[in-house]
Amino acid sequence: MRPVSARPTRALFAVTVLFCLVWGGYWALPTLPGRADLVIGNGTDPGSLHPHRATGVPEGRVIRALHEGLVLLDPKTQEPQPGCAHSWNVSDDGLIWTFYLQPGLQWSNGDPLDARDFRRSWLDLLDPSAGAPYGDLLESIQGAREWRQGKSLRDQVAITTPDPLTLRLKLVQPTPWLPFLCTQTPLQPVHPQALGKAGVGIPTNGPWTLERWDLRDRIRIIRSPHYRGPAKPALRTIDFLAVEAGNTLINLFASGAIDWAVSVPTTLLPLLKKDPLWRKAWRSDPYLGISFYRLNPTRPPLQHLEIRKALSLVLNREQLCRDILGGDPEPAWNFVPWPAPALERQNLKSQQPDQLTFLPGYSGSASTRQGIRDVDHISSEQWPLLGFDPDQARDLLAQAGWKTPSSPEGRPIPSFEILHSTGSTHSIVAQWLQSTWSRELGIETRIRSMEWRSFLQTQRDQDYDVSRSSWIADYPDPSTFLQLFTSTSNNNRTGWSDAEYDAEVAAALTAAASKERNKHWKNAEQILLERGPVLPLWSTTTTHLVAPEILGFRPHPLNQHDLRHLERRSP
Repeated sequence: MRPVSARPTRALFAVTVLFCLVWGGYWALPTLPGRADLVIGNGTDPGSLHPHRATGVPEGRVIRALHEGLVLLDPKTQEPQPGCAHSWNVSDDGLIWTFYLQPGLQWSNGDPLDARDFRRSWLDLLDPSAGAPYGDLLESIQGAREWRQGKSLRDQVAITTPDPLTLRLKLVQPTPWLPFLCTQTPLQPVHPQALGKAGVGIPTNGPWTLERWDLRDRIRIIRSPHYRGPAKPALRTIDFLAVEAGNTLINLFASGAIDWAVSVPTTLLPLLKKDPLWRKAWRSDPYLGISFYRLNPTRPPLQHLEIRKALSLVLNREQLCRDILGGDPEPAWNFVPWPAPALERQNLKSQQPDQLTFLPGYSGSASTRQGIRDVDHISSEQWPLLGFDPDQARDLLAQAGWKTPSSPEGRPIPSFEILHSTGSTHSIVAQWLQSTWSRELGIETRIRSMEWRSFLQTQRDQDYDVSRSSWIADYPDPSTFLQLFTSTSNNNRTGWSDAEYDAEVAAALTAAASKERNKHWKNAEQILLERGPVLPLWSTTTTHLVAPEILGFRPHPLNQHDLRHLERRSP
C-alpha cells in the first residue's frame, strides 16, 4: 500500500492552498488498517446504498461498484456492452426484448445468481407499496403501470424467465434506450436477504463488496472473490470519504489523502486554474445535464408569456458562465443540453480531443433573438450570445403595456420571489438574476434560500414563483429531458400544461424509427422554449480533481465512471 503522505508536488499544492484559500477547514482522518488503493472524496454521506432507495450521485458511485446490471457502458465509446447479460436482442417491432445472462454468476456470498433474481428485483422496484423513488423507470413494460395504479397484479407484469439464464420483457411502446436504462442503479439486482436494506453483510453482485461503512466518515469496499463479470478490477480496495466542504476537499487532495475529489466548487476555479500543477489534475468534462430555473405560470406575473420571454432575453449567459461559474459550463439557449455548437466550444476550451456526440441523430432547437431556430443552422461563434437582447425584451414588455426603464408610462410589473436551495453557487446565481432583472427590466425580486429537503418539497408543492432547478440524464436520449413537462409528469412541478406539447411527446414515445422520434422531440423542445415554464441557463460540466498517478479516468457524459477501469501507476 502507498503511504498516506503525499508526493512532493502535491505537498506543494497543499502549501499553496493553505495560504491562498480565504477560509479554513480542518478534517481529522481516523485510524485505518491501511490506505486504500484509491481514495475518493465523494461529497455527501450516502442516504442509502440500496439500489431501489438511493437517489443521489454520491450513492450511485458506490452502488455501481457493489452491484452490476445486465448492461455496462464501454468507457471509450459509451455504447452498451455486456454486463450480467452476455447478449440481447429486440423484435422487429421494438416491443419484445430478450436478455441472455452469463452462466456461473454469483452473489458475493457465493449464492448463484440468475435471471430470476433480476425478475424479482425489478418487480420489487415496481411494487407500488414499496414507494421506490424510481419505480416508474420500468412502466414501459406491459402491465407495470396498471399494477402501480392498483388495476392489476404483480404476476401480470410482462417480465418472464423462460429459463434461468433468459429474461424477457414485453413493452407497451418501443424503448430503444432500454439497454442504457439497464445500466442504471435501480435496475441492478438485489439479494433476497436485503429486505429493503443495504450494509455490511448484505450480499451484492458487483466487482467489490462492502467491508465497512462509518457514517459521516467513510465507506470501504474490497474486491469480491465471487465476482464473475466481464471486467476484472485492478484496484483491491477503495475508500469513499464523506466530505462536503469545498476547502476541506481541496486540502485533502493537496495533501495526498485522497486521489479523486468530486464536485469541486466552481468558486475555487480561479485559484485552481492559476497554477499549472493544479491544472494538470483538473478535469472538467461535459455532463449531460441542464441547469435552469422553473417559472410558475400559475403565479403573477409569470402567467404572461411576454414576461417569461423578457426574463430570458436580458440574461447574458455567456457572462454568467465566464465570470460567475469560472468559465467551464457553456450557455444554454436550449433545454436538451450540449448541442453541437456548445460542445464544439467546450472542446476548444479544454484542448482535449473531440467529445462524442451525446445524442446521435438529435440536433435540437434553441432560443435566438429571431425566435426559435434549429441548432443545425447555428455556429459555435454565434452560440455565446445567441438569445441575448435586452432592448428586444424591453420593447416586448412595452408593447404589452408594461412599465420598463425605457417605458415609464406602463403598468408596473409585480415583484416575485427567487427560490434556491442552500449552496454558495446557487446563492450567487440567484443574486445575479436579481441584479440583472432589476437593472434591465426594473423588476424587483426577493430571494429565499431553503435547505435541500424543504426546498424539494416546496417545489413539488408549486409553492414558489421562480425556482432553481437542474436535471441530469438517466440515459442518453432526449426523452429523459422532454418528458419532464408533460401534463401528467410528476417532475413537471410548474402547473404548466400544453396539449400540443403532450401530443408531440406521445408521438415520439410511440415512433419506431429514430428519425421520426427525433422529429417529434425537436417539435416538443421548440414548444417548451417558445411558451414553456423553463429558463435554461447552462449545460453542466463535471468538476473533478484526479491525481496524475490514477490511470483510466475518462470523460463520461453521465458522470458514471466505471471504477473497474481505473488503476494506479506503479511508483
